[in-house]
Amino acid sequence: MRKSEHFLLLSWLFTTGLVFVGTYVLIDQGLMGYLIVTDRSYVSVVVMAMYLFGLCHSLKRTWALSCELNWTAQVELVLNAEAGAPIRVVDAGLVCGNRILPRGFLTAHVIDLLNTRRAQQAETDAAETGAELLEAHCVPWRSENEFGWFLIDLMLKVGFLGTLVGFIWMLASVSQHPLVDATSMQVILREMSFGMSTALNTTLSSLLGGILLSLPYYMLGRGLEELFETTVRLTRVEILPRLAAAGP
Repeated sequence: MRKSEHFLLLSWLFTTGLVFVGTYVLIDQGLMGYLIVTDRSYVSVVVMAMYLFGLCHSLKRTWALSCELNWTAQVELVLNAEAGAPIRVVDAGLVCGNRILPRGFLTAHVIDLLNTRRAQQAETDAAETGAELLEAHCVPWRSENEFGWFLIDLMLKVGFLGTLVGFIWMLASVSQHPLVDATSMQVILREMSFGMSTALNTTLSSLLGGILLSLPYYMLGRGLEELFETTVRLTRVEILPRLAAAGP
């Protein structure tokens, strides 16, 4: 079953919309304000800013990958519509029959593969060359995804740092009062509660932010695998045999 156009982008919008709805409920119930007010270290605010930055980055990458998947799907539709038609290289592009194949990741990979074969003047290492070229084309896309997972890991570590700050704050409240009486005990308990709330709130915000941010990057990873699999399949099964049949 063929996926709808910009399926990856629609999935991102759906999951992000659910997150925004949940955030609105938290704000409406006053929980978000309580989280910020009780966190004296403001680490939770930093984690929220990191989440928003990662969300914008994932949107940018999702849009780019969604366009590539659309172009690849259009290439497959043209190849199916022009079944058996020869494919030619015209002006650094591919033409199937009388129709120009959309330019994108797939066509760039095929053209680079043809240029490499002409330079080598040999077909013995064609499969190895194709794998190396595909891996070279995959590196920029994977590196962008790795940045997202790095940001998630950094978010968790920042939250852990806030947890340590909260515990230090809690223990410092005891050391600052060598003489304990009823009045000082109330102050100590109040400061300890602030330290504990800081530790728990930063831990909660970092864990929740990391979980929510991992969803779009997981979908990006699945989309990349789909793009690479479709590229290999169409290149080997459809495009290269028709190029060979078309001749030089």
